[in-house]
Parts: sequence; C-alpha cells; structure tokens
Amino acid sequence: MSTGRLRRGAGAVGLALAGGGAVGLVAGAGAPALLALGAGALLAQGLMLDFSPLKIPVVMFHSVAADRPDRPEPFGIWCPPWCFEGYLDYLARRGYTTIGLDDLHAHLARGAALPRKPIVLTFDDGYLDNWVYAAPLLRRYGMRGVVFMPSDFVQPGAAPRPTIDDVEAGRTTEDRLEVFGYLNEAELRALSSEGVLDVQSHGRTHTWLPVSEKVIDFHRPDLPMRHLRWMWWNRHVERKPFWFHEIAPDGVPWGAPVYENRLALSAPAVEPDPGLEQALVAHVEARGGRAFFDEPDWRGQLERTAEAYRRAHPPAARPESPERFRARLRDELAGSRERLEAITGRPVRFMCWPNGGTCREAFELLAECGYLAATLPRRSRQLRNHRGTPPDRIGRVSATSYFRGNQSRALWVASFALKIERNRGNLWAEIPIKAIWLWRRFVPAGGPRPHGAEP
Repeated sequence: MSTGRLRRGAGAVGLALAGGGAVGLVAGAGAPALLALGAGALLAQGLMLDFSPLKIPVVMFHSVAADRPDRPEPFGIWCPPWCFEGYLDYLARRGYTTIGLDDLHAHLARGAALPRKPIVLTFDDGYLDNWVYAAPLLRRYGMRGVVFMPSDFVQPGAAPRPTIDDVEAGRTTEDRLEVFGYLNEAELRALSSEGVLDVQSHGRTHTWLPVSEKVIDFHRPDLPMRHLRWMWWNRHVERKPFWFHEIAPDGVPWGAPVYENRLALSAPAVEPDPGLEQALVAHVEARGGRAFFDEPDWRGQLERTAEAYRRAHPPAARPESPERFRARLRDELAGSRERLEAITGRPVRFMCWPNGGTCREAFELLAECGYLAATLPRRSRQLRNHRGTPPDRIGRVSATSYFRGNQSRALWVASFALKIERNRGNLWAEIPIKAIWLWRRFVPAGGPRPHGAEP
C-alpha cells in the first residue's frame, strides 16, 4: 500500500475518532472522550495538513482607508489601516515572505525556487489610500505587493501626495491627508520604481455595458447612485478618477433607461437606440422632472412611453459583432497595458479582471496582448496556486473579514489567518470557518457590511 493511501487511511480513522471524542465530550463522557479527541486529531494531521505541493496564497485587498467622517458614501470594500497593520504583523510573526507575480509565475511555469512560506498581496482598483496608508505600512514590515490599476482611473498629478510617513515626521496631520480617490501618475511611478507596489493592469474602463435592449429599471431618486455608477462613468469618462466626489443623481437624466447589463469584459455589448432614452427623459421633464416620481403610476407611464416609442420606430439598437467585441477586448487589454507602461517605464504582464468579469474570448487574447497570466473569474477565485495548476491562471482569496461588523483587531486578524491557512492547505481552518458561516447565517451581523464586500 502506498504512503499516500496509508496517510489518507490514518487521517480518515483519526477524523472519525476525533468526531466520536467530540460527541462524547458533549455527552459528558469526560476524560476518555477527551483522549479520543486528542488521539484522533493527531492521527488526522496527515490528512488535514496538505502542504505539499507548496501552495501560494494570493490575497485580494481593495482600499486601506480609515473610516473618516469625510468618507464618500459610495466608497466601499475598505480595510481600516489598524486592521491592515494587524495582518502584516501576523504575516511577519508567522514567517511569511511576500513575493511578486513574476516570482509566482516562474514557480508555476518552471518550478523556480520560492521562500518557505510565500504570499502575494494584491490591491484592486488603484485607490489613493494604497499610497497614503498601504505602501508605508508595507515598507515598515519589509513587505511588498501588487496594485491592479484601471487606466481610465489614473488621476493627473505631477507630484505624490502626503502619506502617514509625513504625519509621523510632523509635516502634516492625519485629518488633513487626502485619502479618497485614485493614484496619480507620480505616485504610480514612485511605487513601481521602489518596488513596494508593482503596478499591473485592471483593464481600461472597469465598467458595465448594456447587453440587450431589455429595460430593467429607470433612473429615479430612490435608486442609489452607487448602483448606477457605471452609467455615470460611461457618460463622464474624463471625470472617472474623481467620481467619488463628483457623482450626483442629476449626472444621469431622470427617467433614463437602465438596460440589462454585464461587466464590460464578460460579454458582447449592445448600443441601445438613443431615441428611446430621449423619449423617456422628455416625458419626465414635461411632468416636473424629479417631482414626476412622486406620482403613483410613474413606472407604468414610463413603460407605456417605451412601448409606444418602439411601436413607432424600427429597431435601431446595434449589437456588437464578434469582430468588434474582440477589438474592444484588445483595446482594454493592450491599451491599459501600454498606458501603464508609459507611466511607470516598467513591464505590465499581469491582468486582474474587474469584479471578476471575463469570458473565453478575453482569456484567449491575453498572450496576444502581452500578458503572462490573469486572475481567475469570481466563480473560481479560490483556486489554490501550486505546481501543476495553469501558470496563466491566478487564484485569489479575499481579505475581507468575517467579522467586519466588529471593531476588534484580534477578530479581524483571526479571520485573515483562517483564510490564509486554509488556502495554504491547513484544512483544520475549515472547521472554524464553517462554524463562523453558520453563526453568520443565523445571527444577524452587528454592524454595516461594506458594499460589495466578498464573503
């Protein structure tokens, strides 16, 4: 019998013994049950500690910002700096070494050597606070990471802005730091040159597009703009880096149709008939604009207006052909890479799909557009990275805390540790994770959940 089969057999016996011991403890069996639990746990180690081959966690962060009073309402998926520093402290104490995506790819593709406990820290969207908070904290712990920047969101700027290092040096105060926005060109150059945050691509537009003529809603006062931010972005492309502060309900006309939509890199788009929106907006304006939505039958009126327009006009929507779709994908992939390389002067070889949205055609174009690898889509994000997995696919684990409604640093760090250890192959971590899932399933959260946060 092979060593692997013996290990699995002993592990299965150990799990059964540990399970019986746990039941015995609950039933009051005392010392014999405790002994069975301990012996079973020891026997199960070979099955529950799956560290071979070496598995490399790739962690997904977004914003690292304090919850200040001036935090814009749409600003979500954030990790407080005190929590982020707790994560770094945990990694340092547990002997982890941060590596780059080039190192990861070289290991997956060719078996290049890595440190004993490697880990990759990634930051999506290129928020300004990655410069203000994350980069200084990474430096203090001798660590590095990767920032995935959507090129449409790069802010103009010839000089880097102050950080918490400037606060500690007495040059400014924390409440005066500019925090909410996106990285500018000078900051991207500085981060890339130093290597504390390697700049890679998050596509160009980071948006959603209509995929059919089906109207699923209308722009109205009680629909939060964070749900329609993509419509604002698509109308104000040059202002996308400033949308947190500039987005306003009247930035999209009242009554504008919300079409069935999908992430821009995940499906062919449809260019709707502009006349339909004009007819709907004109109907709303003629009946008082915003006040129109106080009428009890406002939705019925807009639906009848849309039906009447479509009966009176031939179809004018333009579905995207396969050729145009692939051309748009090339523009997103190659265009963003070229823009970021022009800013930093360094190669951009890795792609992170915005919101995990991608498709077969986009993956097929990666190499043609100059990329070595890309993150996996949302549905398969948790894949572990080890020799034998495709080197052009990067699985990631979300850093979002299971205890995000709680302000305890210890609980946030415990959540982070469980996720990292499970991803490395410590299957014992699955037990408390499942217990937490059950608790969250049946006990309401004690605090607000950041909009868009991953489970």
